[in-house]
Amino acid sequence: MATATVNEAKNLFSEIPMRTWRWLGVNELPMPEQVTGELQQTALQVAAGKEDEVVYVNRAGGAQNLTIDIAAGAKLHLVNVQLAPTDAAYTSRIHVHVAADATFSYTVVEAGARHTASELTVELAGDASRADVWGLYFGDGQQKIDLNYIIRQQGRHTDANMQVRGALRGQSEKTFRGTLDFLEGTKGSVGRENEEVTLLSDGVRNRSVPIMLSHEDDVDGHHAVSIGKMDEAKLFYLMSRGLDLAEAQRLVVEASFNPVLDRIADTELRAEIDAYLQGRLGK
Repeated sequence: MATATVNEAKNLFSEIPMRTWRWLGVNELPMPEQVTGELQQTALQVAAGKEDEVVYVNRAGGAQNLTIDIAAGAKLHLVNVQLAPTDAAYTSRIHVHVAADATFSYTVVEAGARHTASELTVELAGDASRADVWGLYFGDGQQKIDLNYIIRQQGRHTDANMQVRGALRGQSEKTFRGTLDFLEGTKGSVGRENEEVTLLSDGVRNRSVPIMLSHEDDVDGHHAVSIGKMDEAKLFYLMSRGLDLAEAQRLVVEASFNPVLDRIADTELRAEIDAYLQGRLGK
């Protein structure tokens, strides 16, 4: 098997489709140091008209490389959960090809690892193809989270939805790059992108990079980012009901994450994620 190295000369793991001002420092994702273990390479195919759900859970770190082909009229829900120890490094590269009238649903949890580098590329290649991406991330301590999610809309009347929720505390740092790319010929396509970030500490570093590219005039695209500290009035209300500050913060973060976690049908896995996040939030 191949080892987990990507473009060692530049130490480059991923980059955004359109370069922005270099001084922002967001164009490229560096390869995390000390990614251990074999590169786990997997290919998935969903036959025309079929429906499937696939769940991956990473509890150790390492490197993942996944290619997916969803045939015409098929549906796939991919659940990808990363709960690696916070002294590990982790990379994930996922490339998805979606044919006409097919649907790719993605639910991702990026919560563990000392340094995470994650790339998702979805090609909405066929007419009326759809992508519904929901993700959450959590960082604390000295964690570093680098995310690059790209949806390329190629067919006519495609539909892209990207919703991301995150929370940061301690000295953690995160860069989220989210791109909707309407290529020429995507007439009648729509796209929505939204990221909501809750800052739990003054020492965190957050960088949000929403990008929308369009080579077609008859499209409908929306993108937004909401970044802020926890609502003081909401915290006061919860604490007036007998909760301490940590408990109140935990409830607010859980409420933000619930729309993502509710998409996971496996109740045992959902309970494991909840316990993992509560343990981290309770530190």
